[in-house]
Amino acid sequence: MDHLNSASSTTTTSPVVRLSRRHLLRVGLFTLAAVPLAVACSPSPPATKPAEPAKPAESAKPAESAKPAESAKPANAPATAAPAAAAAPAKPAEAAAKPGSFKESPLLEADAKAGKIPALAQRLPDNPLVVQPVEEVGQYGGTWRAAFKGVADFHAYQRNVYESMLRWPRDPKQQILPGLAEKWEFAPDGKQLTLTLRKGLKWSNGQPFTTDDIMFWWEDIALDANLSPSPPPEWVINGKPMQLEKVSSEVIRLKWDGPNGLALRMLAFHGNQWPLNFERFGFYAPKHYLTQFHPKHNKAITDYKTFNEKADDYNTERPAMTSWRITSWKAGDRFLVATRNPYYWKVDPAGNQLPYIDEIRIDLVENAEAVNLKAINGEIDFQFRDIQISKFSLLQENKAKNGYRVLQWPDASGSKIGFFVNQSIADPDLRPLFRDVKFRQALSYGINRKRINEVAYFGLGKERNALLIPASPFYDPAQESLYAQLDPAKANGLLDEIGLKKGADGLRTLANGKPLELTIETYQTTGPEFDALELVRKDWESLGLKMALKSTPRETYVPRGNNGELQIATWGTDRGLEPFVDPVYVFPYDERSWMAPAWGLWFKSGGQRGEKPEGDVAKAHELFNQFRSTVDPVKQIEIGKQIVKLESENLWVIGTVGAVPSIAVVKNNFRNVPEEAVTDWIFMSPGNLDPAQFFFKK
Repeated sequence: MDHLNSASSTTTTSPVVRLSRRHLLRVGLFTLAAVPLAVACSPSPPATKPAEPAKPAESAKPAESAKPAESAKPANAPATAAPAAAAAPAKPAEAAAKPGSFKESPLLEADAKAGKIPALAQRLPDNPLVVQPVEEVGQYGGTWRAAFKGVADFHAYQRNVYESMLRWPRDPKQQILPGLAEKWEFAPDGKQLTLTLRKGLKWSNGQPFTTDDIMFWWEDIALDANLSPSPPPEWVINGKPMQLEKVSSEVIRLKWDGPNGLALRMLAFHGNQWPLNFERFGFYAPKHYLTQFHPKHNKAITDYKTFNEKADDYNTERPAMTSWRITSWKAGDRFLVATRNPYYWKVDPAGNQLPYIDEIRIDLVENAEAVNLKAINGEIDFQFRDIQISKFSLLQENKAKNGYRVLQWPDASGSKIGFFVNQSIADPDLRPLFRDVKFRQALSYGINRKRINEVAYFGLGKERNALLIPASPFYDPAQESLYAQLDPAKANGLLDEIGLKKGADGLRTLANGKPLELTIETYQTTGPEFDALELVRKDWESLGLKMALKSTPRETYVPRGNNGELQIATWGTDRGLEPFVDPVYVFPYDERSWMAPAWGLWFKSGGQRGEKPEGDVAKAHELFNQFRSTVDPVKQIEIGKQIVKLESENLWVIGTVGAVPSIAVVKNNFRNVPEEAVTDWIFMSPGNLDPAQFFFKK
């Protein structure tokens, strides 16, 4: 849509090419409309036609034991594999049958024959993880083309190489699966968890992966205040950090002061290699490589700058446990390349070492419009990140010509755009206003969600204020539309009630008479989310609020949000299935909880940093401590619903439109991608779909 600025508002964005959105009439799904796109982006290699590498050996139809283990399916919730009761903790999923022999990519076979790498038998663990292909055993070769918007868009790469101690399943209704750890066992009281790694695992440089790499992460990273301000909260129970006991090179025991009901969830979500770039979470790190850069182990190193650089995921020298690892990337490059890990620890049922695809190439582009242009032109092999629903008609128009298919996958997002009114903001005039729930209610009643749905999402979403989707066990339908009705009269009445009077110019002032100027901030510059923000800006202006919409690059926007510098921050609220794995939207959990970063930091640090909250936020903190200290899933659901109710009633996040499908673009020869899937940040989509088994079919 066209953006019209009134005299009382400003819209500030980074210099980009803006393309107006046409008002489209719906015919079936959408009207097919030709919209010229002109954005600069880096050139792509030609569409992949895997040359002539030998096809992996075909497998017989897998035996029953090769199928993923089935789990009980609750009425409306994905199983989490949390212990059913303290006396009967969850058991690992049954492993698929181990193939009788193993094969590898012709490229790696040539390297092994040339003596560049050991033979395959020496590179695989004793019990490799067997991955069941979605459609069929694949073929080796090819370059998987994708696109990203810069180093801050790290997950455009990372979520394709999701590897963790335990794994989220492809189907959210199934239980958590083995990963680097092949089995686990809780003590009867839930206070200890024993993990057993696969014997013979190796880093991408051939060095052994052992429990020493977990111990190194815990002792020299998680407990080092120079790298982690406080121990990761998921491993702190009753205010006491966990203790790790190394039993052997493959067996490690996690011990807590009380039952840890989040342990398995966190090993699936945060069980990756540290630091995951800006996320700064993980569960292991390459001790053999990083000790040389750590001041504790190398007295010649006097600070942690080098250590952070060497540990970072963009470091091409850093060993990894992923299917592909970054081998070509530096400042100024126009694309990133990740190549096959010769020591990767997974195979298909026929014994072919994964991944099938040789490398991933991710082109650096200017913005989401450029990502969509590449997809429409057939220059992306598989991607749903940044593929905009507004381009669905263009994608459909061009799919036959450019050889791709377009999938719609349900997204576990409560709201595509949520508003976080910063209640711990430093401004002494804004702080009491932002903490007044009537102010947040007024903002919510002032939003025309139906118009956002029609204009930005073509009516395919749902106007709502709930963080969770109905499939979540913590969902309550009563919260779906709480404060979500468009009611300008009620909104104006609430603003009047709290003392924000209108002047002769129609603009409201603070109760003390000072001018009131509010800024909505985002990193978006184009697309449906940006258009939705502009619509909300106008809605709030109509209430007499002087509003500005400001866009800054993601790499500066996120740190400013974490530092509490944003007035009204915006972000999509994913985590709609498993909100308590990383509950940053449910209550002030850490500095990423932009409804009150200082309160979140207080909770994260155990009261050592930030500001101590009171009232319902303090109550939510106490409830969450109860939640993560029980292994009883029934009790967890009961407690979790209480926390979600507090969020909904307090409007810690103001929602808009959710239940909008993700659009996946997949080249026709790019196979083993399921037709149906659920996308979610917590599940690291598409990482939970096992991208190592994707392949190009000749």
